[in-house]
Amino acid sequence: MLRRQFLQNSAASSLLSQSTGGKPINFVFLISDDHTAADLGCYGNKAVTSPNLDRLAREGMRFEKCFVTSPQCSPNRSSIFTGCTAHTTGTSRLHVPLPPWEPTIIDAFKQKGYHTGLFRKHHHGSGFEKKLDFYGDAKAPFSRFFETKPKDKPFWLQVGFTDPHRPYKDGAFQPPHDPKQVIVPKWLPDWPEVRKDLAHYYDFIARMDAEVGQVMELLRSSGHGEDTMVIMTGDNGMPFPRAKGTLYEAGIHVPMLAWMSGRVAAGSVKSEMISHVDLASTWFDAAGIPQTPKMQGRSFLPLLVGKPYKARTEVFCERNWHDTFEPMRSIRTEQHKLIFNASPHFPYRPPSDLENSPTWQAMLARRRSETPLHLRQMFSPTRPVMQLFDLAEDPLEVNNLVESPKHADIRLNLEGRLSNWMNETYDFLPAGLGAANDPLGRSWPFTL
Repeated sequence: MLRRQFLQNSAASSLLSQSTGGKPINFVFLISDDHTAADLGCYGNKAVTSPNLDRLAREGMRFEKCFVTSPQCSPNRSSIFTGCTAHTTGTSRLHVPLPPWEPTIIDAFKQKGYHTGLFRKHHHGSGFEKKLDFYGDAKAPFSRFFETKPKDKPFWLQVGFTDPHRPYKDGAFQPPHDPKQVIVPKWLPDWPEVRKDLAHYYDFIARMDAEVGQVMELLRSSGHGEDTMVIMTGDNGMPFPRAKGTLYEAGIHVPMLAWMSGRVAAGSVKSEMISHVDLASTWFDAAGIPQTPKMQGRSFLPLLVGKPYKARTEVFCERNWHDTFEPMRSIRTEQHKLIFNASPHFPYRPPSDLENSPTWQAMLARRRSETPLHLRQMFSPTRPVMQLFDLAEDPLEVNNLVESPKHADIRLNLEGRLSNWMNETYDFLPAGLGAANDPLGRSWPFTL
């Protein structure tokens, strides 16, 4: 049976209710587009201009280990809206909208009496917009929601920024970031083309950060600075090779900040692993909405309000169709990651928005000469079926330990846990990895 955490009517929820005098809590959800965790000032990258999100971290809580359920936009967002991994709801392919029969958090909040709103990107089709009480496109000012919402209703509002998604161009932010000052991740080559590309990425983060400041100012000026929970995160990793669209850390590790004046401890940092599938459970817990049996997440509300919390021991991720069909699954623990690649006969193929990027084009041009070895591996005509990494010893995820006798027990354990999760969540891929309770402790052969 899939492990779940039912925390409605929990001590944490009661504490929040008491702190607002019994009034319902409001929710604001801020989500950036293609944004790896490392690229904010509060996460240590002082080259990025992000004063508003840095303030949110100073006044609230920063999560060091937040992970998406998929390194792709719409599949991961469907997990946020449903509390289920994408293959469970039939939304594992990019651009596939949520089926009309799938209940969402919007439905539940409306039934609870909430006024629901969303600005800009949600990536689930016009049918999803009809669920909302308010929808604002890219031309709508953020003030419109606060001006039109009923005064006698609590609200749930999402702002879906389109930054820092590609394509990039000059002029997104002034003053522009200096390519000489950017921090080039160790898994990218330090070339002029890459530095300029990263500077544009920083510009688009800074533009998004400025809009976060606008939303927070409106929240405070509208009188809701004391009764609103704010959560900010990214939908998947940065739009660079070996990040977005992959199950490597840069593709699945995203920022997450939580803020609620007087309730979430200012300047706090949490190292527990959090999955985006947990967001729905957390909002439900805070709002007093029962979690449905289908939901797969677990509320981290206790972490937000300083109550005991049983931490996750793993997070799961999946990658499916995103311009190309590359079905993959992964399990990540505190130290190890196992990636199962069900289409090893295909080489690495970047998402279409990366194909013409300056970084990828430079890598293509230099792949036989100057490209570092760990990136040259991306040009192999095939890929391993299984990859096992020790994240503590090998943060670049270069050394595949799947054949290491020393790591055989770890591999079998992770294979079994991943296989069980695939079965429990009704994955369409065959879970040909054995099971955690296999009496022989071995995987059965997987053939393609």
